[in-house]
Amino acid sequence: MSVITRLVDDPQAFLTRWPTEPVVYQRDATYPADLFDSDDARRIVADPTLRSIELGHVREGALVPDAPNADHPTATLVLNGLHVTWAPLRDASKHLAAELGHPVTANVYLTPPNSMGYGPHWDTHHVLLAQSEGEKTWRLAPPIIEDPLDVHRWTKVGFTAEQRADIEANAVTVTLKAGQVLFIPRGWVHFGHTTVQRSLHITFGIQLLTRHWLLAQLLDQAAEHLPLRAALPPGLSGYPADALVADTRAALWTFLDQLDLIASGGAIQGKQQCTVLGIA
Repeated sequence: MSVITRLVDDPQAFLTRWPTEPVVYQRDATYPADLFDSDDARRIVADPTLRSIELGHVREGALVPDAPNADHPTATLVLNGLHVTWAPLRDASKHLAAELGHPVTANVYLTPPNSMGYGPHWDTHHVLLAQSEGEKTWRLAPPIIEDPLDVHRWTKVGFTAEQRADIEANAVTVTLKAGQVLFIPRGWVHFGHTTVQRSLHITFGIQLLTRHWLLAQLLDQAAEHLPLRAALPPGLSGYPADALVADTRAALWTFLDQLDLIASGGAIQGKQQCTVLGIA
């Protein structure tokens, strides 16, 4: 079963190059609803054995300490981690991850009419947002930080007052209806609200493996290069830091110059496949 063909209009183009701007795809309205709908949310709320990894309410970015309720009148029900606990979304996420070569997570957000769950924010992963029920209006603005990593999460970086005002004044508006899918590249600022209809959408988070990730794998391999295991000198506090960096850079260049690309790449590919399968 191909999941990407159910979510985007041109799967081959999507699998060739990530879109660099948000895209709306018109797909089959029954597919997201088959994966998860409001009745499924009610089942999860009623049966603790079906609970998602995280379950709670938010309103305009603030946690609401009410008991879980799939029909809350003012707050968004958040069900995170359903790629682990809900069979249809677990299967879809696994298939999508296999197609993309990157790990995929799945969360669900159920928002009542005339409400907002989260204010402006960005993600450090790509998002495929599949509208299952109702409709939701999204505001979208270009990244403040290009290609953010975990250290660039919006909760750590935040917005200046000027950035926030510019986003709210100039963000483009997209209203997503049942069956439509919105792709949001990582870093793009987004925030959504409902009007007269309630909304249920599934967020597939594409947890990107990046060049930074690849570099981390190479650094793990560098542990087998003896010069890079050498201890730094005594009296380190008074030692010129630039000399230490230069010496280590030279050792690193030697490691990279001697690297067996086929063996190194094979090991990294194995790690990538394990990561996609969730066993890394």
